[in-house]
Amino acid sequence: MNTYLAKTEFAAWPGRLMRRLRRRRNDLCINIVAYHSIAQETNVLTAGTDLRHDPAEFERHLDYLVEHYRPVSLSELVTGLESGRPPRRAVVITIDDGFADSIRQAAAILFRRRIPATIFPVTSVIGNTDLMWQHKLAWLLANGHESLVRDALRAEHYPAIGEGESIVDFTRRCFRADLPDILECVLRRTGGTGRELAGRMRPYLEPEDIAHADRQFVEFGNHTHTHPVLSALTIEQQRAEIVTARDAIISLAGRPPFALAYPFGLKRHYNTESQRVARETGHRAALDLRRRINVGRVHPFELSRKPAPRGSLENFEKLIEDWPANAPLPPPGGIE
Repeated sequence: MNTYLAKTEFAAWPGRLMRRLRRRRNDLCINIVAYHSIAQETNVLTAGTDLRHDPAEFERHLDYLVEHYRPVSLSELVTGLESGRPPRRAVVITIDDGFADSIRQAAAILFRRRIPATIFPVTSVIGNTDLMWQHKLAWLLANGHESLVRDALRAEHYPAIGEGESIVDFTRRCFRADLPDILECVLRRTGGTGRELAGRMRPYLEPEDIAHADRQFVEFGNHTHTHPVLSALTIEQQRAEIVTARDAIISLAGRPPFALAYPFGLKRHYNTESQRVARETGHRAALDLRRRINVGRVHPFELSRKPAPRGSLENFEKLIEDWPANAPLPPPGGIE
């Protein structure tokens, strides 16, 4: 079937028919879609990335999902998986990092459609007391300080940056626990601090945003305290990241986070110890960002998300419908 689909035009009537048949056949396939910022204008923290979606584009995505699938909360999905009765035609909306617009823009759009969502904030920056380390890097690069960053990394005995590799990709590939402090030192050399920049730009959620969020439609998950590459940390450091964030969410939201979303979320960014710590600290699910469809009674600690693309609605539809690949039949029996 894959060969046929590859030759079939997505929007032509054979493609539309095939998509309708596949949606019916893949009734137990679960999509979890990840967003970051829902904002009208870009800023220095999201410029040059795919992290920002225009509110109108976000609404088009939601309208498509409501027409063809059944939006459910992450907690409803996991509860169904645990009981061996996963919801059919399910789609889950998640929003990462804790940008202020996840409540002030996205939540209002979701509420009008009665669509639940899970927000995964980075707890160290709630209240705009600091910038996330990758946002410090984004600010430094946008303001012409890449050479300062490279010099600082070299002075701290980081490996050489690969030829043609961007410094953004390098910092993820060679992440170390001291990287946030190094970037803060570079910021200070330019006359600023993470705290000062965050206080001026106020890009993140405030404590009251979390405390007053509508519990019927908004859940808060664990996205760690500082958004590190977990696989680069010791198990003790991973536990500290996850527990600190868990306790902050409990304090602010009044209930524990249901799930852990691995920062960056590709296979190299977490390990078996990450999952073990998530289990041991009371979470009921863990989510990666590996762009996979979840088939049948997938285990709650093996859930995968798809980052929402920007651009045409057709690109979004292809992502959701796994086009042109054909999702395999759900496995028989219990949770796999």
